Amino acid sequence: MSTSRPDANDTLSVKDITFTHGEIFKVVDDFYNRIQQDPVLKVPFQSVHDWPEHIDRITHFWWIRMGGQAYQFSQYNPVPKHYFAGFNPELLKRWLGIFNDTLKDHLEPSQTVVWLLIAEAIGRTLTIKNDLFESEQKKGD
Repeated sequence: MSTSRPDANDTLSVKDITFTHGEIFKVVDDFYNRIQQDPVLKVPFQSVHDWPEHIDRITHFWWIRMGGQAYQFSQYNPVPKHYFAGFNPELLKRWLGIFNDTLKDHLEPSQTVVWLLIAEAIGRTLTIKNDLFESEQKKGD
């Protein structure tokens, strides 16, 4: 694994659609600025204490989810964090709406479609995993 952060112009391709690391960072940065202003979503995100670190970590998350090489020593286990923050389908729908708006403001339509499809798939998977985690939590009570 490389430990150097990609340059802003480094690229990856998903279904023949190219993204730069800089584009991914700009989307993530703007999106989380919007989240901090959203009256509903800012509540579960109060657990984030270091926004620059969170934005860098989530930029890395998206970079590797879309096929880029890992450059941070990070493991992602979002289920417990999202569960304890109150994750639910209504919050996911709101999150996806703001994310879609952010994508449209920064990317070409083809890039927006591809990235949103990936985000929606991750959201569906997280919903299922969240439900399973909840079941396990209830068994432990």
